[in-house]
Amino acid sequence: MKTQTLLPPAAPDHTEALLQGLIAECHAIIREAVLPGIREADDHHHRRLYIHSITDLVESAAKLSDAIGRLRGTAPAPEVRQRITVERVQRLSSAEGEGG
Repeated sequence: MKTQTLLPPAAPDHTEALLQGLIAECHAIIREAVLPGIREADDHHHRRLYIHSITDLVESAAKLSDAIGRLRGTAPAPEVRQRITVERVQRLSSAEGEGG
């Protein structure tokens, strides 16, 4: 039987350092590339594209940090909601003397 060598999980401080590095890279990209592009854009359409680039980078960083938190088990438990609908059907008795 062949034995497998498993790599030890990354140390939390190593993962934290990687996360901080990625956030710093996003910040540098925004500061050095996206913001100057916004300033140099000729029309509102191009400015909007740059702003969408910023929001995409920030959302990616947030999703990454959320994923790391979930893997570590430090993220808050997701909220679970349950909606129950109860329907009650009640038939009215017919009044006496009607019908026929």
